[in-house]
Amino acid sequence: MHYLFLTIALLFSSNSTADSDSIYTLQRITSPIVLDGFSDEPAWDNISPLPLTMYQPIHRGAMTERSEIKVAYDDEYIYVSGKLYDSEPDKIVANTMYRDRYSGDETFAIILDTYNDNQNARWFFVTPTGVRVDQLVSKDSEGEGSINRNWTTHWDAATQITDEGWFVEMKIPFSSLGFREQNGEVIMGMIAYRWMARQAERHIFPDIAPEWSRGFTKPSQAQKIRITGVEYNRPLYITPYLLGGFEQLNQLNTNQQGYVQDTKYATEAGLDIKYPVSANMNLDITINTDFAQVEADEVQINLSRSPLFFPEKRQFFQERSGIFDFNLGGNNTLFYSRRIGLQQGQPVRIYGGARIAGRTGKWEIGALNMQTESLSELDLPGENFGVYRARRDILNQNSYAGGIVTTRFGMDGSYNIGTGADFVYNYFGNHFIDVKYAATFDDRFTESADPISNAIIRIFLQRQTSRGLYYRFTAKRAGEQYVPAMGFESRFNYTLFDARLAYGYFNDADSPLRQVTPTARYFVTLRNEDYTVESILVENPWEFDLKNGHDFNISASWWYENLQNPLFFSSNVFVEPGSYSFYGISMNYGMSSATRLRTDISGSINTFYDGRQTSFSITPTWNQSRYFEISGGLNINLIEFPDRDQKEFLNVFRLRSLIALNTQVSLQLLTQYNYLARQVGTNARFRYNFGEGNDFWIVYSETSNTHLDRFSPVLPRFDNRVLLVKYTYTFY
Repeated sequence: MHYLFLTIALLFSSNSTADSDSIYTLQRITSPIVLDGFSDEPAWDNISPLPLTMYQPIHRGAMTERSEIKVAYDDEYIYVSGKLYDSEPDKIVANTMYRDRYSGDETFAIILDTYNDNQNARWFFVTPTGVRVDQLVSKDSEGEGSINRNWTTHWDAATQITDEGWFVEMKIPFSSLGFREQNGEVIMGMIAYRWMARQAERHIFPDIAPEWSRGFTKPSQAQKIRITGVEYNRPLYITPYLLGGFEQLNQLNTNQQGYVQDTKYATEAGLDIKYPVSANMNLDITINTDFAQVEADEVQINLSRSPLFFPEKRQFFQERSGIFDFNLGGNNTLFYSRRIGLQQGQPVRIYGGARIAGRTGKWEIGALNMQTESLSELDLPGENFGVYRARRDILNQNSYAGGIVTTRFGMDGSYNIGTGADFVYNYFGNHFIDVKYAATFDDRFTESADPISNAIIRIFLQRQTSRGLYYRFTAKRAGEQYVPAMGFESRFNYTLFDARLAYGYFNDADSPLRQVTPTARYFVTLRNEDYTVESILVENPWEFDLKNGHDFNISASWWYENLQNPLFFSSNVFVEPGSYSFYGISMNYGMSSATRLRTDISGSINTFYDGRQTSFSITPTWNQSRYFEISGGLNINLIEFPDRDQKEFLNVFRLRSLIALNTQVSLQLLTQYNYLARQVGTNARFRYNFGEGNDFWIVYSETSNTHLDRFSPVLPRFDNRVLLVKYTYTFY
């Protein structure tokens, strides 16, 4: 088998990597720096600028503007400065001042693989208005979930806009990074870049070829840098919070003839503690955990036979989340953190918990345990959740073997335990094999353990690139008793094959197209009990990326679905059991995010089971100024079954407003209308960010009913409303 893989690899191999044998020694700051955006202090004079290359739109093309990036350090911080000259400074794209919000602005960034593992990194970038954004990179920036946009840490930046361009200084404490020290020196991976939005132009260090869809964020391509004489101090972060407010619920009375309003008042206090056990291992403790300020989920429309997946937004679960990853394809995973403290979309009190995660030598380890309260109204016992993960680098820098255990113990004696093992091997060039096996043990199944029926096994082959010919192939089987109560699984008791073959072509310098990528995909799932076909998908998408930042996609698809049970889309629109084949075409056009007024437009026309389906969506965004942004979402889905006289609109309308007086004071308003449920959801979040870890929040949420007389008894004006005030302060 190894020789087969090697033969395939030789046919397709083409890989460009950073020169890992060359280590760039960072220079030490020798005098104070005032963080004001202008790198005019004497300390910067002796720091050499990084040699930059154009990454896009044309690799190694002529840079249209002058950029100067310097990186240095002292005992406590890494400093980064940028002199980002612009011949038309009045056209600098600076759309917003909203913290952690990227609205297509110009950006200046540094990405640091602090553990030098070629897989994980911390990504910091700032816009001309001083908006800071921090993100985590995992899995070498490949695949779903490899960019965590909800992570936040302590750092600072300052910017200035002048008639020469814009200028920036960043200061990132070593205590927010973590690192591995050996023989008095620290080796990290580093990528620095400038993004000019209106030209869709990126200047980068080191010289990374655009071989991957997000090649400019890949830790494995980062330049190795050396830092010496740095001792890691261990700051203790203690963040207490105080919270007060009320919740109002309208519920049916005991005789089901009307609604009774119940008001509950809340006064809470809690505590989060973060302590670095070592330079690359953090301990987090949470007591009476609260997530009142977390952004509301966006309403989704489900036109498939699989459940909907919602991303994790709660801050406690963000730090080193990549360690706990045990992805089984798509959104399927053995550990899905939203199982903790959420039931049917509603929060469940978390009494507290702890997490330790980080790296020691060639090992990455993580352990998390949390306890929730019981909910009598949902007949839900108190539960203890645990996840324990370890993996070790083997064979080469991009390969590892690991294991995971998940536990969910109910106080009523119920339990679900998941165990898994995985092996990722970079066997040649940029060709990878990923093998995973997981099994679950549940109190609902009293039979003896069966390594097939209660397990899932997945084999995944891929070439990690977006240039030339590349492939993705998956074979997977899930047994009938594989029930990951701590995870997410879209189907049960099935066998799946998914094959994709694509060719990424970069056009010449004169073409308006940057890259064209046609793909052929064949996907099939079989029922394990008789190996009859459950689903088939054959599709041919074409992706066109333009050099001006616009993109266009078109796809033709054919589906086959065999239903053993009715598939409901609403109470009166459904599909009967049976076999169906249908086909359609979909298109999407995305405008460059650099313009103040922009939109994405998509649409599809399909036959759909024994009927038809038409979808259209438009998501316009207007930055009236850097202080005010308004965006909308119109998602229209019409499904019709004329032969059965069934028709339904599954529509969602969304309006979001972002108001920022400056980078510290902001207000976000999100209103969503679910046409099928005839409900309006409103979420308002006011934030005053006094400083890192020091926040004042006012949060208001309400779910309102329209068409009140569509049921008997008449519905109340609202189902629930919540008003909360929260204050946090971090001591360190």
